[in-house]
Amino acid sequence: MLNQNAKVDGGARCPGVYSPLVDVLRSRGWQIQQMPCPELAFAGLNRFWAVREQYDTAAYRRHCHRLAAAVAGAVAVHVGRGEQVVFVGLEGSPSMGVCITSSDPHRSGRPQWPEGTDELTPGEGIFMEELRRELGARGIQEPRVIGVTHQLPEHDELTERAGLEAFLNADGK
Repeated sequence: MLNQNAKVDGGARCPGVYSPLVDVLRSRGWQIQQMPCPELAFAGLNRFWAVREQYDTAAYRRHCHRLAAAVAGAVAVHVGRGEQVVFVGLEGSPSMGVCITSSDPHRSGRPQWPEGTDELTPGEGIFMEELRRELGARGIQEPRVIGVTHQLPEHDELTERAGLEAFLNADGK
């Protein structure tokens, strides 16, 4: 979300950064640190949109675990300083989804979706699972987590901004 240029071909929803998210976080004085994009680091810029089943391999899980270990190490430092940490995932992502991931057990190769086909399903992305597992293994309490919806069909910027502000206000910030 901080670098839309890292998105899969055709996946960027705006040039540069997703400013509604950044605007809300900055207005509240939050420090912003981007987690690595596991799909970009694994498959590169010249990749196509894949669903969870296409990424859910032993090699990709090892890759996500290595990235999650680095993120968990950084989280441990912040938590050790008494700082509050919040993860912002990307709903609909097979890796970074918080409540919604993409799934279709019958797909392989470059997706060719008939009009009206919906690959979105409730669930968490692979990287988010690995990150939770790594935090638990280190005894680090899970930070609060929210997913932004800017890539989902029903996305509404004002609703998302209000939801993000309410989420951040839930702890008195």
